[in-house]
Amino acid sequence: MTYKCAVVGPGIDVPAPDMSTGEREMSWIADTYANTIAHTGFGNVGLHSMRYLHRYGAKCVGIAEYDGSIYNPEGIDPKQLEDYKLQHGTIVGFPGAQPYKGSLLEAPCHILIPAASEKQLTRNNAHRIKAKIIAEGANGPTTPDADKIFLENKVMVIPDMYLNAGGVTVSYFEWLKNLNHVSYGRLTFKYERDSNYHLLMSVQESLERKFGKQGGPIPVVPTADFQARVAQIMRTASKYNLGLDLRTAAYVNAIEKVFKVYNEAGITVT
Repeated sequence: MTYKCAVVGPGIDVPAPDMSTGEREMSWIADTYANTIAHTGFGNVGLHSMRYLHRYGAKCVGIAEYDGSIYNPEGIDPKQLEDYKLQHGTIVGFPGAQPYKGSLLEAPCHILIPAASEKQLTRNNAHRIKAKIIAEGANGPTTPDADKIFLENKVMVIPDMYLNAGGVTVSYFEWLKNLNHVSYGRLTFKYERDSNYHLLMSVQESLERKFGKQGGPIPVVPTADFQARVAQIMRTASKYNLGLDLRTAAYVNAIEKVFKVYNEAGITVT
């Protein structure tokens, strides 16, 4: 990992090719700003998060599985690793990285994604975590003691109840559908609408690659629902002076929603 320490940056310099510097050197500078990511677990959550983050410029430097860990500070290609695991049944021996002997949770990276088992981050290892953002892809990977240490060390933890709720949400929709409470069309309408949107975006990107970008690049914008949920959590954290404690902010949001439903139904809450 390269530590820049405010020596160079977009707020200080305007990097441009000059004598003895060209596209290659500018690329070197840009590469140092790619956020580095380490994953524990290379299943559905680990693979897909690695794939999408890599697509948007992040650099995955480490992966840990039950039978071993690999690390490459220059980055690991998700497609190559996926193909290797499909062929060999393991990530061990992957030629694009080196074996990592220590705990990958403590490896140098900007973002840590624990996407395997619960209680991976405890009071015994929390002080040694180098990542400044922890995105909980697994269920309950952080113990309460570790959570307190992260708050003291100014480490942002994106809680599992927000980040890892997709699978449970889909399971709820399947359960609801099987009870015949909601028609299939109502359940799939938004999915079909979003699928059509992404199909059109794919066509637009294909045309731009062929004919050039006259109107500028395509902005990567989260969906309105996703933006609203993130904004709600951040507002709650600010309202109650929670700082980086996004987990408590998410719990407060959930409790307030339940209270609102009970209150509107005329149920007394004391």
